[in-house]
Amino acid sequence: MGTIETPILSRFRAALDEVYGEQIERVVLFGSRARGDARPDSDYDVAVFLKDLTSFDREAGRIAEIGIDILNDTGAVINAMPFSAGAYEHRTGLMRELRREGLDL
Repeated sequence: MGTIETPILSRFRAALDEVYGEQIERVVLFGSRARGDARPDSDYDVAVFLKDLTSFDREAGRIAEIGIDILNDTGAVINAMPFSAGAYEHRTGLMRELRREGLDL
């Protein structure tokens, strides 16, 4: 898996690090931005893998707040969802896509 860094993604990752610290297992960009076929107005699809995901709804809300701050400042839309750390190895279609096309942040 490769890596990617842009000002928007760097800001998003820094905000995640501030909120979650060592709880982050990995953060993966996927979709058109990871594949390199995004349009300028394409959103950023991001999977946030947390070591201790006790409440999906709570963490989805916290992550969405970070995305909203970035949207308000830059106009960039970040669609990010939390996953438990072990989910990365699951055999679902989404996880196969993440392993195949995803880029670590």
